[in-house]
Amino acid sequence: MNEGRGKDENCSVDLKYGMKRDFNKWLASLGAAAPFASLSDLRAFNTAHQKAGAIKYGQSNLDISDETDVDTDRARYEADRAKDIRLGGTHGIDEIMKAQRLDAILFPGASGAAIAAKPGYPTVIVPYALVANAPTPAFPAGFDAKPAPFGISFTGMACSEPKLIELAYGFEQATKKRVPPPQFP
Repeated sequence: MNEGRGKDENCSVDLKYGMKRDFNKWLASLGAAAPFASLSDLRAFNTAHQKAGAIKYGQSNLDISDETDVDTDRARYEADRAKDIRLGGTHGIDEIMKAQRLDAILFPGASGAAIAAKPGYPTVIVPYALVANAPTPAFPAGFDAKPAPFGISFTGMACSEPKLIELAYGFEQATKKRVPPPQFP
């Protein structure tokens, strides 16, 4: 058993398995132009170049994904994937949206994106405000915390991207509250 796998024995490995499998396939598709041969190589590069800012935002998601063995963990992934589609999709988002005759489900911030991601459903996030970035405990003295973007998420059933984009655009036009990030005005 790979180190760390026991931590997720009651959780879906769908996203972490897919990340490693697909990232490595993408790198392979680049051939000689690939900057790394694998996710493991990227993690090693980041660690070796941490002082230069290679891990500015951490790499815990990469570490968690890389503990997966895409060959031996395939059956677990397939079982979790089927469960995520059944619970999050068919008997989750689909049932609610059909029963309530909804075009989308609205979530604050990005909170619904992970719910939709497990069955592979789309989410469109519309930023509309900047909120104070005041964590508890406070940032160290001298750290200039910038305001964080905040918005709402429109989540829908499989293949509902056109409707979600239409709703997100309508929301954006009706509220006129979109606040572009300061570094991208």
